[in-house]
Amino acid sequence: MGAWGYLPFENDDALDWLDELEGGGADVIRGTLAKVDGGYIEAPEGSVAIAAADITAACQGNPSGDLPENVADWVTAHGAELTAEDVELALEAVGRVAGEESELAELWDDADEPEWRESLEDLSERLRAALR
Repeated sequence: MGAWGYLPFENDDALDWLDELEGGGADVIRGTLAKVDGGYIEAPEGSVAIAAADITAACQGNPSGDLPENVADWVTAHGAELTAEDVELALEAVGRVAGEESELAELWDDADEPEWRESLEDLSERLRAALR
């Protein structure tokens, strides 16, 4: 049975990506966020980018409050590697995943589940707070 929820770590794509994250440092986050920098964004890439953005916010002291234990451990070990530039990259990625060229946005809009967009608004605000 697959995982499918509106929070960053409630889907199979993000959970599978955590294996890659655990094997690397901040470059894994940066690479993941950079993959959604143009063109149509498929749902798996969007899901993973949202997870990477959530981790970026957590690294800046603004966690969502429900990080998986292995993610919290990664934040403790590598969080200081992420900079304000990474936060800006994460904020841009969230905007693109929420935009018109995103399969994930289409799926959630079709499902008429406003919680997904609300969770992205919360994530964006946590990222903006890190830039203040």
